[in-house]
Amino acid sequence: MKKIKSSGILFYFLCFFLLFLLIGCQPQKEIGVQPNQKHSKSLHKTEIPPSFLLNEVQAPIPIQNGQFNSINGWLDNETIIYMTNVDLGTNIYTYNIFTGETDLIFESEAPVSSVKASPSGNNLLIHSAPNSYEGIITVVDTKGKEVLNKRISAFEFNFEWNPYDEDKILISSFTEDWEYSIYLLSIKDRTLEEIENNEPFLYWMAKDEIIYLNWGQNDLSLFAPLIKRKITELSEETLFNEIYYIKAIKDLLMTISVSPENSNEAEYTFFSKDLQKLASISVPHLTRYADWLVPYFDFDQNHRFFSFQPLFSTEMDMYDTGFQLIAFNLVNEDKKVIIDNMKNEPLSCAPSGDKCLYGFYYEKLINLETKTIIPLVKDN
Repeated sequence: MKKIKSSGILFYFLCFFLLFLLIGCQPQKEIGVQPNQKHSKSLHKTEIPPSFLLNEVQAPIPIQNGQFNSINGWLDNETIIYMTNVDLGTNIYTYNIFTGETDLIFESEAPVSSVKASPSGNNLLIHSAPNSYEGIITVVDTKGKEVLNKRISAFEFNFEWNPYDEDKILISSFTEDWEYSIYLLSIKDRTLEEIENNEPFLYWMAKDEIIYLNWGQNDLSLFAPLIKRKITELSEETLFNEIYYIKAIKDLLMTISVSPENSNEAEYTFFSKDLQKLASISVPHLTRYADWLVPYFDFDQNHRFFSFQPLFSTEMDMYDTGFQLIAFNLVNEDKKVIIDNMKNEPLSCAPSGDKCLYGFYYEKLINLETKTIIPLVKDN
């Protein structure tokens, strides 16, 4: 087990802490290894409503059991995942936003901390927490049938599903002191193999390659080299230097660094899988005590990048002007402002890119075509 040394990635820990708080304080109770589950218990309407034909959103979501916890992203262009708190446990549902069809796909006796769909949407990774010191990692299909179940002792987790081979998942586990271990989970083989790496936050660059920022001993630095290595080998290759932040999805890499033309702006650069530059964009950035703010963002399947952009560069504590929701086309480098005066809150866009979940619980839906925001959850 290794310990994180760099304060340069302090914002990762802050993100983990905020997410933990957002889940809400729940009484802890020791639960058995496997959560209870029910497979695809439908609560759907018997007839297709006119709203489906008119492409109208059915909202708010009818919560029929328990208290709303959060929405957890998209399965496809019409179906989202959401959770409710039931007693000390959690129910997980799918919901068609146009037909109003709801399916109960999983029940857990332990509180569920997160649900993450595979890149194809064929499976779900469910992290439940029977207590503060261990997690149950369950993989199910979209009908709720269990594929795999593992138990890991840890306080917090980070998951990266391999978009080139969905049989593989990288799991970084953390203790309360932020000591970490990294595991490679193979769903087909049902194995959990510990791997060595200098940093815990990894992304997949190919079926058997990972990338990460190597902060090393640079405790006071805002920038680090971007490293690539084989998952089964320790030899490393430096791809770029002076990188602040990275994100990798299938066939696409995004890096954030300082704009060479204006040091008060952040430069987002987008590369293909073979590191051919596709596009770049410079935007104002907000500084914090030890780092920069990286506004929330997401991608669609058509190589469009959605993010929140401040109107000017300044210190984060002094900025209260609001953000622009922008769409940036990686093919022709066209940038459009979709909505002004937005709050910087989490964003999850449908694969088609015509709508996005929005908010700290993804409790709102942005229609990017009509530029309207729809509440998905009824206020209590």
